Amino acid sequence: MGDHGTVGVRRRSGRVWLAPLGGLVIAALIAGGPLMAGGSMAGGHRTTVGTAVDGHVTLAASKLPAALADMIARIDEMGQSGPSPAEYGVAVLDRSTHRLTLGAEGDVPFYSASVVKLFTVTSILHRVEAGEVRLSPAQRTQIQRALHVSDNASMNALWTAFGGTRTVTDMVALAGLHETRPPENPGEWGETRISARDVVAVYEYMLTQLDQSDRDLVLTSLATPGVAGSDGFNQSFGVIQQPGMSGAAGKQGWMVDKGHLYLHSTGLLGAKHRYVVALLSKQAGSVDYPEGRKRLDSAVGAIGGVLGLLRDVGIPGNAL
Repeated sequence: MGDHGTVGVRRRSGRVWLAPLGGLVIAALIAGGPLMAGGSMAGGHRTTVGTAVDGHVTLAASKLPAALADMIARIDEMGQSGPSPAEYGVAVLDRSTHRLTLGAEGDVPFYSASVVKLFTVTSILHRVEAGEVRLSPAQRTQIQRALHVSDNASMNALWTAFGGTRTVTDMVALAGLHETRPPENPGEWGETRISARDVVAVYEYMLTQLDQSDRDLVLTSLATPGVAGSDGFNQSFGVIQQPGMSGAAGKQGWMVDKGHLYLHSTGLLGAKHRYVVALLSKQAGSVDYPEGRKRLDSAVGAIGGVLGLLRDVGIPGNAL
């Protein structure tokens, strides 16, 4: 089961075991798991910082806030250790300071799975505001379902009606994206290439450039903790893990393709959507979904601890 969609084709993507993860398990992982191991950052780890201006994220070299940069470096290290190595693309934007923190693969492209649904919806709403297209009531419902429960049928309909790959290339221009590329096969929207920093830029564009009514449509449609996908998949991991951190809402992605599990968690955290977090992962196909979700819970939970968001749900923050 996966949310990797195609227009007119549904691809098999392996087994799913639904296993909800409790807050105490997450706290134990954060407090004593691989993310809290001692030692310095791996040699050659690259971190960058930049500012978000008018919805566009630009980067420049600078010293980062030590705690967050160190935690993201540990997430990078987590992917390089253990019996099933993984790749993690990490980006965190603090919208109050306009500071963007990237991991070593924060600008590396991954297959999007259903995270591209946010790109397509944002592009469509921009075109509505520009007077190029109009939305029917049915299409507004499709937008809500594509974001809230990651419904593939709704995405297929939107992708077909509004130009498919054009919705991706439009967002490249609108939000100043760097690594995003449409799928080589126009029907395989789940194989759009995106990076963590580009995901953050799309959220920032949506929050700052869309009209209030359209922004509200997106924000109320994003998934929140406890909401399952339309196919029954457990979406409550990473940014929208349970118990939920304050302001948690996001767009998840999951699929198995060519022997790899792509599992992504992206979205908003904190009061007034202060933080935008994107965690993309490419894991071994032998890793099942519950284990993959557990890894993302640990990583995003650790970031939440650094940002002081775990106190909101009664879990102690990290002592770095």
